[in-house]
Amino acid sequence: VRVDMTSPNQIRALNHSNDPDLAVYFMQPNARNFNEVQTNFRTYFGNQILGFPAKKMVAFDFAQLRDDGQAKWNLFDARGKVGENEQWALTGTSILGGCAGDEIYEFVIPWSDLGLAPRYTTRIKVVSAWSDSLSYGDGEDVEIAPPAPAEIVLPDLEEWVTLLEFDDAVGDENGDGDYTYPLASDFIPGSGLFDGTSLKISQSAWNARFEIKMKEMTDFWSLSNGFSHQIVQIYVDKGESTSGRTQMLEGTNAQVHPDWAWEVAISATGEPGAVKAVDAATGETSAKGIEVSGDVETKTITITVSKSVIGNDVPNYRFIVVIGSQDGFGTGKWRDVDATAKTWRLGGGADPSTIDGVDYDPNILDIMLPDGNQTSMLGSYDVLLQQFATLTGFELPEVAQQVYGAKVAGTTATSAILEWSTTQPESGVVNCSSNDNYSNEWNESLLSPSGDSSLSHTIQLSGLITSTTYSCVISVGDAPSASLQFNTSDEIDITPPEILNLAVQVLSDGSLKVTWYTSEEATESIEINDQRFSGDVVALRKNHDIIFQPNFDLVALQTYTLSVTVSDASGNSNTSSINFEISEEDAVPPLPNQNEDYIDCENSDGDDCATPTSSTTQVIIGAAVLIIILVSFALVRIRISETEILDGIIQEIDEL
Repeated sequence: VRVDMTSPNQIRALNHSNDPDLAVYFMQPNARNFNEVQTNFRTYFGNQILGFPAKKMVAFDFAQLRDDGQAKWNLFDARGKVGENEQWALTGTSILGGCAGDEIYEFVIPWSDLGLAPRYTTRIKVVSAWSDSLSYGDGEDVEIAPPAPAEIVLPDLEEWVTLLEFDDAVGDENGDGDYTYPLASDFIPGSGLFDGTSLKISQSAWNARFEIKMKEMTDFWSLSNGFSHQIVQIYVDKGESTSGRTQMLEGTNAQVHPDWAWEVAISATGEPGAVKAVDAATGETSAKGIEVSGDVETKTITITVSKSVIGNDVPNYRFIVVIGSQDGFGTGKWRDVDATAKTWRLGGGADPSTIDGVDYDPNILDIMLPDGNQTSMLGSYDVLLQQFATLTGFELPEVAQQVYGAKVAGTTATSAILEWSTTQPESGVVNCSSNDNYSNEWNESLLSPSGDSSLSHTIQLSGLITSTTYSCVISVGDAPSASLQFNTSDEIDITPPEILNLAVQVLSDGSLKVTWYTSEEATESIEINDQRFSGDVVALRKNHDIIFQPNFDLVALQTYTLSVTVSDASGNSNTSSINFEISEEDAVPPLPNQNEDYIDCENSDGDDCATPTSSTTQVIIGAAVLIIILVSFALVRIRISETEILDGIIQEIDEL
């Protein structure tokens, strides 16, 4: 980002009593409307309206400005309005040289720091201000540019890998076999609008993509996403049965088989406001990370879902993909199926149950299947028994090994970090050669934290030559290799990363949550009571968050010292420590002293056992008395026989 503004020297010459501020505000990525959680809408000092829900603010740090023009920028996250003030949280800072100020101001901001990915959109405003202090609202805005927010659309740099492609049966848009179209002329040509003919599933390093071809497709109602009549829903079974749901989204009038319980559901229509993802475990609904578009020329609906929404292990998931008729006023945006077709209703269904008034016939017209009987599944509902139709889907076949998404994550004078993805978990070998014939080889299984068990791979190459061009080849098994090129820096970094906002939180299960951030990407390592925990061993992130279980009990009112050690890609290390005290509520309860209540013995099988001593016997007698009182009380309430009472007392005492 380049900003043309009064230079630092000119600002100093003004001898102004207040401090200068230069901030760049970024909208929540892909925000559809102003109803975005934890976003702010006004400038920090002057409280002027920005015109979009801001999620990030990048501020030039004039206090860090050096004579050569290099400086740092600070990153703030919006936290929404609390009371009368909007809240911003400092979540990161750049390395020295992340921004510069002289005749102009320049910022280098990684996409990931702003939550951006290929094809994502954001909006931007630049604000200059005078500040009386660092408090919210304690200053005056000088200028806001541009007057209307500028929009940024990130380029499409994704490399896609096809995971599955199949043709669906043609002419099966009739649900359980006899569904018919509504009578309104809006549904011309009257057939094919709900008939999916093929499905292609692909993935990139960032996203999963679903391309559904329709037999017919129009945008009769001119909806924003480019198609009008269809609603498409994707149910994702990640194999996490403990959190999966069988009930499909509202309006489908169907359920999935318990073996296919879904963790994430995606719903897509031509209207952006109806696009959403639903998390089965939390019930949370969000439109973030989902792009939907239709092309009437190719009759294709394309749904792109971020892996932050759908999950990273897409090749190992199972899917149920269903198509229906979109109704802007219908339940869940589904058009109902009645017994007889009407102007705006489909026909061929069943009447609601006379018992509970529920519609049990599914509103689904087509299921995308490489094989299988759609008619029998959609016809498996029973109005008399009050049962919904039960659906299953398809699994992805094993995909041949492929290497994709290769990129250079960062370079220093003597090192580089490379990243790539594979369709199968397998480690790779990196061969690099320089322009002066220097060459070397790095084996990922020896250097990478992910080894060969992950689909995402990161490796740090060390021992490189300063100010040199390298060409690298990534080889994984028999898959076609991927190539990368980069230049090492001509400046040797000798500055260790700063450790900021180090904090420790004691969780309810006795584990510790340690958070901090660093001024540049760094590794992670924690030490407490001679116990060490390691996170990333490659310098990958600035925001750090590690939860671990100590191998010792946390004692109430005792103070502990915890140390964090980090290293950047150049090998510069830094350590910071924090003291924290365990409250009585957070302390781990001590185990009972068994020596006081138990003595050794031997049972009939010759095994060691424990015999209650006097104190334990007293506890048992007390429990028995309590049981007698409770059972006697129950006699009055439920009038059971005396024999049953005595039998119950004897059984309880025997168990004790």
